[in-house]
Amino acid sequence: MMSEALFTDFRFPYETHQLRGIYEENTFRLGPVISIVTEVREDEELFGSISVFCKEFVQACKELGCFCYVSKLSDVKSLSPKGYVYRADRWVYSEVPFPGIVHNRIHARKTEQTADFQTFKTFLKEHDVPFFNARYLNKWTVFQQLKDVVYLLPYLPKTYQLRSRQDLLDALELHDDVFLKPVHGSQGKNIFKISKKEKYILDYTTFTQTYEKEYESLYDLFETLYSQLKRQGFLIQEGISLQTYKQCPFDFRILCHKKDDLTWKITSIVTRVSKPGNFVSNLARGGDIHPPQQVLTQLYDSKTTRHILSLLKEIAIEICTQLSHPSELYAEFGIDLAIDQEGKPWIIEVNVKPSKQSDSSAFSVRPSTKALLDYCLHATNFQFPKEDLR
Repeated sequence: MMSEALFTDFRFPYETHQLRGIYEENTFRLGPVISIVTEVREDEELFGSISVFCKEFVQACKELGCFCYVSKLSDVKSLSPKGYVYRADRWVYSEVPFPGIVHNRIHARKTEQTADFQTFKTFLKEHDVPFFNARYLNKWTVFQQLKDVVYLLPYLPKTYQLRSRQDLLDALELHDDVFLKPVHGSQGKNIFKISKKEKYILDYTTFTQTYEKEYESLYDLFETLYSQLKRQGFLIQEGISLQTYKQCPFDFRILCHKKDDLTWKITSIVTRVSKPGNFVSNLARGGDIHPPQQVLTQLYDSKTTRHILSLLKEIAIEICTQLSHPSELYAEFGIDLAIDQEGKPWIIEVNVKPSKQSDSSAFSVRPSTKALLDYCLHATNFQFPKEDLR
């Protein structure tokens, strides 16, 4: 039983805690202490789209003898940080222990480019604090890293940088359909499909509907998009004739988590089916989730279904392995794969900060949350032998 004074010394809130303790080299450590760093809003959804996940992660920590709090970028800038602790069904801003590991869930890519963020990373590094999923990976960076991997190359759509109208013209000489995707985009936003037929056809999707417009020339089409294209970098990707379920294209979101320093594991797979008439399946664009077996067994026999799922898993694990880098720690990836009309897999996108809403459950801690906590225990040396949270 710890006294209130000892709680204060450790900067833990004075309440009942189940914590892990390790005594080594004449030092007693309590923990692990995990910080989730993100933006903080002044409304009911304090942490935006990850508010439910934060509560879920804190609950899992309490059950398994860990301590977790949520912090702003400016909160963890000294050895005496502050953060948000979940107590009595609400978030309380208070003094907290110095973290043993930090999970980056900052939403805004621009924030990661600021001097404050770089100072924050340097501060954690100086104090040997693991900081995982430390930055977004843009689509061009991912393509460049994967294109030299012999095993993955057959599954990569041809991809080009969009620097001028000529780049688009060259791509359409090679492919009847192409997609224009923001290099730094997410959630299926600002994706344009261009088809070359008798005329040039432009498709694009908003939150509410899909638009299609014909153009006599590529010059006219490009002029229409130019104001948007010049605001951010875009790349060109060859169009893939995706397999459909009930006449709607679909893909697979595969959540992968690092099990230890070298090994990755698959935590969940879901099939995302687009809305009728849409060419993107993101949930933010109205897509629906289905179990992969439910969809695939409507299209293939059981042997082919097993083969496709096995191959998708192999590709996802290889992507995670190739994107792991000694100088930057990643512990979670959301891999988006699809299959074409012949059943061949294709790599669509890699997400460093996958949505925490797609596989939500109101009744239990999700496997993806347990997998993240499992890795935090491993990275902070608080995981006991043969312990694996499931």
